[in-house]
Amino acid sequence: MSSSLENVQQLINSIQHRARIRDIETTRKKLLKITKDGLMFFPDFDFTMTRYFTSTGERNKSSHGIVETSSRLAEEYKREVKALFAHYHPIEISTEKTKEEKTPEMIEWWRKTHKLLMEQNVKEEDIKEIVAESNVEIRPGLNTLIEKCKVDNIPFLIFSAGISGPYHEKNLFYPMNMHIVSNEMGFNEKTGICDYFKEPLIHTFNKNEIMIKGSPYFTSIENRGNVILLGDSLSDVQMASGISHETCLSIGFLNYEVDKLLNMYLQTYDIVVVGDGPMDVVNFIVNTIS
Repeated sequence: MSSSLENVQQLINSIQHRARIRDIETTRKKLLKITKDGLMFFPDFDFTMTRYFTSTGERNKSSHGIVETSSRLAEEYKREVKALFAHYHPIEISTEKTKEEKTPEMIEWWRKTHKLLMEQNVKEEDIKEIVAESNVEIRPGLNTLIEKCKVDNIPFLIFSAGISGPYHEKNLFYPMNMHIVSNEMGFNEKTGICDYFKEPLIHTFNKNEIMIKGSPYFTSIENRGNVILLGDSLSDVQMASGISHETCLSIGFLNYEVDKLLNMYLQTYDIVVVGDGPMDVVNFIVNTIS
């Protein structure tokens, strides 16, 4: 036990050099619990597993954005989805509206966006080419984390309000220990064209409500009591609430407006990585406890 305490204290010291900790004692207790019992990861994808800004300083693409900016799709389509973003995104990130007020707006936004995409006659084989031209950048250190979880068979449950296709095409998915809860395109058996999206619709504020009980993946997590949750929005911290667990260590990536938003993130997450930082803190934790 003394060696565990020592390792956790060293880990706390390492984290403090790279991130902000809301409450050191609470975080220490959670880390000690995680070192003794089974662990699983619940990460968000867009701007958590991926960077918020690219290495050239441009805004990185979301999984929806990968599709929406493709050269293969019509310019009118791009203008329409951009207009939807301009209208609904301020509502999504508003600190003045409640979740209950935002939710109907998000459902409307997602439905309209998906309808526009279905009008573009996209085929399943098109997705590979769309992703290849996108140059979306993943967060530094993510490959190390994914590989470690694969080798140690740590369950990795991705929650995303985006589109699931890009995850597969970026070679970030290992079915042996990973599962994706996201919006999935449906392709017509005769034409091969995407003409529907599978239910349920997943948006920013309902990721925690999507049930995976009964799925093959559920058996890999039902005996694991501890979660490390990774997110970039204040709502992401709710992702673990729909699945039974004992301890949740939450790590938030505060990618922009640090001075304005830091206090809110520290009220929400146990650990906050600021400035669109790498996965170093997460990898330190996994390497220490495994």
